[in-house]
Amino acid sequence: MWFLLFFLLFSNPVLAQDSTDLYTQYRTDYFFQRDNYQKDYLDYLNKKDTYAQFGTVTAEKDKITATKNTFLSQNLMLKAYLMALRTTLGDSPENQQKLQQYENWLDTQNQLVSNLNSTPGLQTWAHTFRVQFVSIQKELFTGLVQGQINRRQRTLENIKKLAEKAKIEWSSNYINKESMVSENFRLALKETQRNQREDRFSEFYPEAKNYLNQADTQIKSMISDLKSTIIKNHL
Repeated sequence: MWFLLFFLLFSNPVLAQDSTDLYTQYRTDYFFQRDNYQKDYLDYLNKKDTYAQFGTVTAEKDKITATKNTFLSQNLMLKAYLMALRTTLGDSPENQQKLQQYENWLDTQNQLVSNLNSTPGLQTWAHTFRVQFVSIQKELFTGLVQGQINRRQRTLENIKKLAEKAKIEWSSNYINKESMVSENFRLALKETQRNQREDRFSEFYPEAKNYLNQADTQIKSMISDLKSTIIKNHL
């Protein structure tokens, strides 16, 4: 059950800043489900230790129940996270659709888990989840990267509008930096296409974030240049 630790380590959703009521609702639900998962996981560890120590039929049943509860709360927590992330991707319907598919998959899996009453059955389901979780993580982090690109693109559009309003020519200096920003966006998205192994997630978010940070540097430089030009023109 090593994969259950993912959301304990990744405890705070890395989501876009969004003040919509729906986002706030889903984000609150995520934290609620996360707390439930943590409680269920600790209970599972206790029941697992008790069964290992005594090996009674009752202890085994308690362990199975605790395992089921942990899987169920894990899936609810993951679904809440995906829902919160999905609300930040209004500019990317394709990403939203993929996240929605995994939300539906988690609903289906909880129906299956609820009917499992044996250790072999739960072990088989855990393997199924472990394999699927690789794909879920890929789409989750792809959504995070795309959402951050979307926000930076909106910032870039606002910079260009401000330059136009101030009647400042979008000179080669700005065009070159804009091209560098776009290239960093492309490279960040390229990282999200990294091939994944069936049973192990190959993390790409840190590398993608490095490209986004480079884009930030260029955007900040453009803002600084634009401010200086506006001030100079009004002296």
